[in-house]
Amino acid sequence: MNMAHLRTLVTEKFGNDPLMAALFALVGDSLVYLAGAAMIGLGNFVLVPLYTRYLAPAEFGVYALVDVTILIFVTVTQLGFGVSYLKWFADIELSRRGELLGSTLTIGALAAAIGGALLALAVAGPLGERWLQTGDRDFAWILLPLVVLENLQGLLLTDLRARRRAAAFSASAVVRLLAIVGASLWFIAVQKQGVTGVFMGRLVGDGIGVLLLATFCLRSATLRLAHSFVMPMVRYGLPLVWSALMAMMLDASGRYFLSHYSTLEQVGFYGVAIKIGNIFQMLVNQPFGVAWGGLMFQIVKWPNARVVYSKILAYVFVLSLTATLILALFTPTLFAIFATAAYFPAMAVFPLILLVRAISLMEYPTSIGIFLAGRTKWFALIYSVGLGINLLGNYALTPSYGMFGAAWAWLAAWLVITGLMAWLGQRYHPLRYDWKLLLIPIVPWGFVLIGQRGPVPILTNVYWPVQILLALVVMISVGGLLVQDFRVTRKRILLEKASQ
Repeated sequence: MNMAHLRTLVTEKFGNDPLMAALFALVGDSLVYLAGAAMIGLGNFVLVPLYTRYLAPAEFGVYALVDVTILIFVTVTQLGFGVSYLKWFADIELSRRGELLGSTLTIGALAAAIGGALLALAVAGPLGERWLQTGDRDFAWILLPLVVLENLQGLLLTDLRARRRAAAFSASAVVRLLAIVGASLWFIAVQKQGVTGVFMGRLVGDGIGVLLLATFCLRSATLRLAHSFVMPMVRYGLPLVWSALMAMMLDASGRYFLSHYSTLEQVGFYGVAIKIGNIFQMLVNQPFGVAWGGLMFQIVKWPNARVVYSKILAYVFVLSLTATLILALFTPTLFAIFATAAYFPAMAVFPLILLVRAISLMEYPTSIGIFLAGRTKWFALIYSVGLGINLLGNYALTPSYGMFGAAWAWLAAWLVITGLMAWLGQRYHPLRYDWKLLLIPIVPWGFVLIGQRGPVPILTNVYWPVQILLALVVMISVGGLLVQDFRVTRKRILLEKASQ
């Protein structure tokens, strides 16, 4: 039975039940997107065991700093084309889509070449020596082609999304991942090239991935510059770059402050905690975000829309914090799988990183009021305020508390961001918050955070049978409470509908 047929059956059975319809659509779409997002997200941590076995914590710190900086340069040099291309692709006539792709790739490659050259020169020069605290920066020359290839890769993947070529999209992600893994094993494990080997493996994988994408996309491209496309797309996309840049700086700032006020070893611990924490991003955050984007504007047309929005917000909050709590319970197991004993100090900060990821997921449901009102200009201000809180928190906490200070500053920023979104959303589209439901995951998380005091957290002393038992208790307890709340809410909606 395929997903489309299953959706038809559920629509027929629950067509008069908006809450059931919304939850099924959201869960169903998330599962569909999970396959594609999982393969792309897998690259974020599948190589962590290799890195941690062949890189010392200080070397991993260098990699963590450069890695997040590459992502920032790629984001900026794409000029917001990842969104504007989708809009223009849908609006223009079929005969000009090849011209659109050619113009986008030309401008993207030019911007990436400039940005990549600046990054490579900065890392190779005196600034790079002060920033990375090492004289071994042979990888600097790799950064220019890396930025260019990853810029083009993003734009070509956007073209496949626009053309709805899901098979080609997934195939390119698989081939790129396999190429990176194979090349990384050669350069890191066999050639022993350290950080340079990490970036060489990534360069080979990106190159093969872009070649495959080019075979999918360039047959329809006209490689010439059309100014009638470029300038309007840049004007449309640049404001989106600001919000994306602010979000990425929230991720990066902790590593930058640690490199300045602490040691590269601390950066390495912090970086590996973030890499392992990406399992939540891959399994929950990314697929939910894609699914929610396609559903949030449809729910407003349904009966009892405010109730549906309110319950989705509450359920997402409870489930995201519960999922990260369960992952936190398995901290020792995850680090035994993905890292060596040299990186075990990172276990102390890992639960905080997971909590940040759970809170950041809440930007999707809390921002619905702003989206429905069309007041998206607030996002630039909200993210800017969040970044300001993050920078102040890092300045105050990181010199004294190291990676714990960086994590707390990051958490504070996301709490402010989601809080502002919820507050503004209530002004434009008020929802009813079920505070008793929202408190369910907060209490156990409080015990976890209390146990994080000191360099040896309480979770590191929990053996795997106890981890499994605690996880089952959490899942059964939270699941039972949510099922009961769902039944009560559904019954109330159906009674209200019957009385009308």
